[in-house]
Amino acid sequence: MKKNKYIVAISVVLFSIVSCTELDLVPLDTPTTSPFVSTQQFREGLNEGYRHVFWIEDDSDNGIDDDKQVRTSLDRIKAGTLTAEDGTVANNWSVAYKAISRILSVKKQIENQNGVLSDNEINTFLGEANFLIASNWAYLITHFGDVPFYESQLSVEETFEMSRTDKATILQKVYAYYDIAISNLPVSYSGYQYATKGAALAMKARTALYMGDFETAAQAAKDCMDLGVYELHPDFSELFSATTRNSKEHVFTLPRNEELNIVRGDRIRWYMPRNHGGWGGQGPTWALLASFECIDGLPIDESPLFDPQNPFKNRDPRCAKTIIPFGSLEEGDGLLPRDGSNFLGIEFNPHPEKKEVMNFNTGELTRNNDSRSIGAFAPFNGLLWNKGVEETWKNPFRPDPNRMIMRYADVLLMYAEAKIELNQIDASVLNAMNQVRDRAYANSGHSNPTITTTNQAELRYKIRNERRAEFAFEKLRYMDLIRWRIAEKAITGFHYGLADVAANADVNIAPTGPLMDNVVTPGLWFWGLTPELDEDGIADFNPLVAAGMAKVLAETNFPERQYLYPIPIEETLLSPNLLPNNPGY
Repeated sequence: MKKNKYIVAISVVLFSIVSCTELDLVPLDTPTTSPFVSTQQFREGLNEGYRHVFWIEDDSDNGIDDDKQVRTSLDRIKAGTLTAEDGTVANNWSVAYKAISRILSVKKQIENQNGVLSDNEINTFLGEANFLIASNWAYLITHFGDVPFYESQLSVEETFEMSRTDKATILQKVYAYYDIAISNLPVSYSGYQYATKGAALAMKARTALYMGDFETAAQAAKDCMDLGVYELHPDFSELFSATTRNSKEHVFTLPRNEELNIVRGDRIRWYMPRNHGGWGGQGPTWALLASFECIDGLPIDESPLFDPQNPFKNRDPRCAKTIIPFGSLEEGDGLLPRDGSNFLGIEFNPHPEKKEVMNFNTGELTRNNDSRSIGAFAPFNGLLWNKGVEETWKNPFRPDPNRMIMRYADVLLMYAEAKIELNQIDASVLNAMNQVRDRAYANSGHSNPTITTTNQAELRYKIRNERRAEFAFEKLRYMDLIRWRIAEKAITGFHYGLADVAANADVNIAPTGPLMDNVVTPGLWFWGLTPELDEDGIADFNPLVAAGMAKVLAETNFPERQYLYPIPIEETLLSPNLLPNNPGY
């Protein structure tokens, strides 16, 4: 009985934050005209907008950007096969409009409340409603372009007659919604946490940046910074732990709780090493590994410090904190390219000759299921994620770290990028970038190679690469590629991986094949050559393939039409006024 009371109490607390409950006092699956008669009903109604499903992520199981890959599998985005019949696009469209409709109905209730709420509650609740409405319209215009727009509930007949509104017009409405939220929302809460003034400013800045409105982005980000309530978490790795629930870096997060079945929804077992009971199939790309600077601030194809046989050595500290490292990491550590590292108590080492690895928990050697010479489905490119992965991810593979929608590092880098694009480069721009980099290098034994240049082109390269290093595995890369208009280059190409370990199908036989003959035996493990990077920081691994040191796992393609999603075909069939569809569909 005590246990049941405990669970109920926790449920009430969490539902009051994210409303992941079917016990709404007034059903909100459709717009309701029944008057709310208590503060709790208004609270529950607004909580609908905090459901995880209403905060759509730019990701998929197979990955939609150039930072993540899954063996030889491709998402329809990276295969270049996106069409108006796509189910995921249709679902995202439906989810965004459902969220808007639900919160519009709550907003109407707030505006028409009859003495139920205090003036302060009215203002705060209206602020939240406007924040939630703005964020969903922002998703629609940044992903679909021109879309049907409305600000009050529609009849069924009206929905069939709607046409698309220009995204620039909707953008101004989004700004207006955010501005109401900014005016009405508190800077912080003393109890349960909801959308704040800082969250509204930051999300306004993100929307403006996505839409190329750098003036608005810079000002909104600056206003968020000037609130003086946010700061960078001192430890980059710790920030992504399930135990870090209330960091000052958190601008807007959604809570999770394993006991209440609110956990990460992606396929966690895919991320974990096979030696930890995972599948080791979903990991970083070689392109991401190549993108991290060396500790002298130079890219790998320019730095004398880069060692292709020890690709984690002398790199930006975020490299080894994002991807599980192996080999030597710095001068004098006594490690060789064939050495692994201690990852959650078991050595991670993809080297083909390392058929056994150390279990540091037991002090005994164990079968190395993360080596291609042992397991046919060991990591195809030798890389797995480190960032945020911890013991809580294992058994039963249901991690519950808070979901970060916006953190302060993003605010700083958005401000810097917007000012760079405006060519308004001053000390504040360099300071914003170097704050993020200083935190990255903290306690690493190395100093941040401070950014000092004021050249716009050089800073544009720096800020874009900085975002990639800082936000890898946080599902922001895709929209960065879209808004920079380099998705065609970054996503079109190949996924690369290790050359075949053996000359025959039985990988458990002592191998003799391309990986051994062309890489390991000549002493060229891990990369036989240093890949060159182009002006956008995109690495070329084709010379390794040509030399038999690597192989192509999949060919990727991003046609120009995919810079916008298509209007779902079922929507255009019901409402022909939505045609023509976006170009190319």
